[in-house]
Amino acid sequence: MPGVRALCGGAALALFVSSTPARADVKACIAASEAGQHARAAGKLREAQAQFHSCADTSCPSIVRRDCQQWKTEITQTMPSVVFAARDRAGKDLFDVAVSMDGETLVTKLDGSPVSVDPGKHVFRFEVAGPTPTVATETVLVRENERKRNVTATFDAPDAPKAPAAPEGGSAPASVSASAPAHREHSALPWVVAGVGAAGLVTGILLVATASRPENCSADTRICVAREGQTQAELEADQSDAQAADNRRTLGLVVGGVGLGALAGGLVWHFLEPTGSKRTGLTFTPWSAGRSSGVALGGVF
Repeated sequence: MPGVRALCGGAALALFVSSTPARADVKACIAASEAGQHARAAGKLREAQAQFHSCADTSCPSIVRRDCQQWKTEITQTMPSVVFAARDRAGKDLFDVAVSMDGETLVTKLDGSPVSVDPGKHVFRFEVAGPTPTVATETVLVRENERKRNVTATFDAPDAPKAPAAPEGGSAPASVSASAPAHREHSALPWVVAGVGAAGLVTGILLVATASRPENCSADTRICVAREGQTQAELEADQSDAQAADNRRTLGLVVGGVGLGALAGGLVWHFLEPTGSKRTGLTFTPWSAGRSSGVALGGVF
């Protein structure tokens, strides 16, 4: 019958049309299944998980869907994850930070949520948003089955605002440099030198004052004349005492002279010593060599 034939032809056409997309879905499901297995073998678990999620869809044949669902569950159980954090030097948390892994952007802000990543060595790049972006990197080895691994970057505090530049032709605003030399006071060393010199001067005076020659010994001729009834041994003793007195007097003069020079040098050093924050000034250094003494004069300008 013509009506029955038309009805049957229409049903066959409808069945053919509806079955064509189904065959296309089967091919896509099988392709996703194979791609997921290859990605899993290469350690690209995130890509494998996406492929298995695709072929586990209800539009795929049950035999393909069942395997993909099982593989997806296995990967979910073994895939590692990390938790990103960023802080400044003061330990304060930063939030407007974008993080990329091996050049692939993972997050644009930090919220403390774990992020799934592939196992292996990765370079995480943290970038703080701003007029001048600040970047920090962390290289981390992520292991399979490792969950919520903390990856934290520490940033320096923002630079302090710079002083405004002086207008052209004008003078720059006064400022105090952190490296400016501190105010210098008089040092104690000149007084130590003066004290040693004073002690030397007093010692020299005492040596000279106590250098007593026998009365029968002349200081000019350095010859002793025998007194009445004096023996040769006594005369030789007077001669020895006179020599000792002469030596004592000479030593006293040397010690006193050096002491006087040191005393004067210490006082001059103290009063002319540069103070304040200036680096310029005269320097005085006392010296002595044998019977000579003096003060060395120097200057820094």
